[in-house]
Amino acid sequence: MSRVVVIGAGGHARVCIEALRDEPDCEIVGCISKTGEAMSNGRVEIIGTDDDLEAVVQEHDVTHAFVAITNNRVRAELAERCALAGVTLATAVSRGAYVSYSAIVGRGTLLAAGAVVNTDARVGHCVIVNTNASIGHDSIIGDHAHVAPGVAIGGSVLIGAHALIGIGARIVPGVSIGDGATVGAGSVVVRDVPARTLVVGSPARRVERTRSRR
Repeated sequence: MSRVVVIGAGGHARVCIEALRDEPDCEIVGCISKTGEAMSNGRVEIIGTDDDLEAVVQEHDVTHAFVAITNNRVRAELAERCALAGVTLATAVSRGAYVSYSAIVGRGTLLAAGAVVNTDARVGHCVIVNTNASIGHDSIIGDHAHVAPGVAIGGSVLIGAHALIGIGARIVPGVSIGDGATVGAGSVVVRDVPARTLVVGSPARRVERTRSRR
């Protein structure tokens, strides 16, 4: 039996918890959060803050952790902390998801309800494939990427590490999305997107990012 601590206590964490409960041999020992605040519905006990990770691992005999954070950068940083703490990343696959027998899904990844991972697709570590998102055949999703709800990714698509594909976006077959790129919600991507680029619209076009003023 895997004893899992969930890192995060927001709405996304509740989605992850439901998927983890569909995993055989998985016991959730509790959650830790940035502030130690409880979940709005009290569904899982809060047993510490992010700063308490190492202590929680020892005190509760934790063998696995799941990082239930939507921010790609923060999720990657916390996954690294888990590795340093000596715990394995759990994988959360909802019973409502479909995964081809020939697909590969990495550690620490969420496949939410309605997610589809088709033939020979490869999904990296600590990826979010959110509700009703589909990954086409032979596509590759890089580590720490987030494929938002309702996204449709065609066959032989490459999504780079830390990329964010917004709600309801469409990626046509054969396109590459660079590392750290962002595809806006509802966009239709018909050509390659360079790394660390924001694209929006149909067809998707590059938008210059603006820095917030302080």
